[in-house]
Amino acid sequence: MEKIIRIDDKDIKFKSTAGTLMRYRNHFGRDFIKDIVALEKKFKTVKSGIAQFEIVELEMFEKIAWSMAKTANDKVPDIEHWLDEFNSFSIMKILPEIMELLVGNLRQENEKKRMIENATAYHHKKHRKSPHKY
Repeated sequence: MEKIIRIDDKDIKFKSTAGTLMRYRNHFGRDFIKDIVALEKKFKTVKSGIAQFEIVELEMFEKIAWSMAKTANDKVPDIEHWLDEFNSFSIMKILPEIMELLVGNLRQENEKKRMIENATAYHHKKHRKSPHKY
């Protein structure tokens, strides 16, 4: 799935695919899913006023966002140069948009999986041989 997010008066395309996970792991040596889940949990506590983001979490967010932007557009420069293109890069504004994209992507994958399982079950049911009685 793809989504355009407005950052600093620029429309930036983000995309989430299996390649995004591999790109993230290859560039940063980290697990994309684990990091996004950790960020989402921390976001909820920050939003409620219980905590603040640490530097490591902000960097994790920037790396996730870059990986998704790079997936959408291979011409995106390395992460440092990409971040230099923005005056501000607000985790509180961008992370919910990215999470919405990821959740939509997971929903699509689950729906595809369900359709395949239903088609397979129907095929097996239709072609199942009935037991012979002697």
